[in-house]
Amino acid sequence: MNYVFYIILGVIGVVAIGLLVRFAGTAGSFLREALRVLRLVKDVPDTPEPKTVFGATSIYLPQVVRDFPDFHNNDAIAAVKTLVCEYLAIRYEGKLGFAKSIVSEGLIAMIDKTPGHTVNNEAVHKVAMSGYVKTKECATITYQASVGYLLDGKAVEERYAVEYTISLRDEYGEKKALICPCCGGTYTSTRDAACPYCGAGIVRDTIKSWRFTSIAQS
Repeated sequence: MNYVFYIILGVIGVVAIGLLVRFAGTAGSFLREALRVLRLVKDVPDTPEPKTVFGATSIYLPQVVRDFPDFHNNDAIAAVKTLVCEYLAIRYEGKLGFAKSIVSEGLIAMIDKTPGHTVNNEAVHKVAMSGYVKTKECATITYQASVGYLLDGKAVEERYAVEYTISLRDEYGEKKALICPCCGGTYTSTRDAACPYCGAGIVRDTIKSWRFTSIAQS
């Protein structure tokens, strides 16, 4: 009878040791995996999140197109992206001026330059209209742009407000006259999609008339 008791006790002991070994192995695997994850988290670079763009393109774009039927927002957004990248090169790398962007006189003088740095990996995440104002003298669209880049190897995320302006007066202060290519009639309205005299469709090359007049962090 005593032998049976010892045999049962031995079986229980073997099972218990097996369970302990299995649990220890599982716990060890869990601990090793936790340490691996911690090392990965530690090695992840400190990358800031892209800035949010507070735009209202759906509100302002219809107003712009109503006043300027030939305005193309996609072209303007592409121009904003180019401007931002050129601005960073001027501000941080000492570039002398804007190579591709059409800017107003004096814009480059407004830039607070701190040359001697290296900028790369520029990425404009999003561009949206955030304002539109039209007067007798000019019309100005304000865009917000979210941009990320590496400054001397460090990740930077910023948001910029960019003003895109078209002048409705010439350098002498008189209203610009638009000339119909069909009948030669002149008029000053920017709202009409057709000539008020002969009805011919109006084609205006505003891409050469719009100028960037301001860029600043927002």
